[in-house]
Amino acid sequence: MTQNQTDPAQVLAAALISASQAHGGLTEGLADHAPEVATTLIAAIRANTTPGAQLREALGVELTGTTRMGKNLKAAMDAYTRP
Repeated sequence: MTQNQTDPAQVLAAALISASQAHGGLTEGLADHAPEVATTLIAAIRANTTPGAQLREALGVELTGTTRMGKNLKAAMDAYTRP
């Protein structure tokens, strides 16, 4: 199994900087703190709040994750279907 070693905040920060180039770039203060801004934005997107849900909907993002219930259900189904 491979693991993605890319830092999501760095990827988002690069995208923010790249997207702003057509508009004169980010201001110096914001450009210096793009990774921190990206980390805050990622946390807001992942937040289990109404604003987080609105952000995910606006971005067309659906967060998925394995839950304990899902793991237990899979284990039960595996046990039931094995001979």
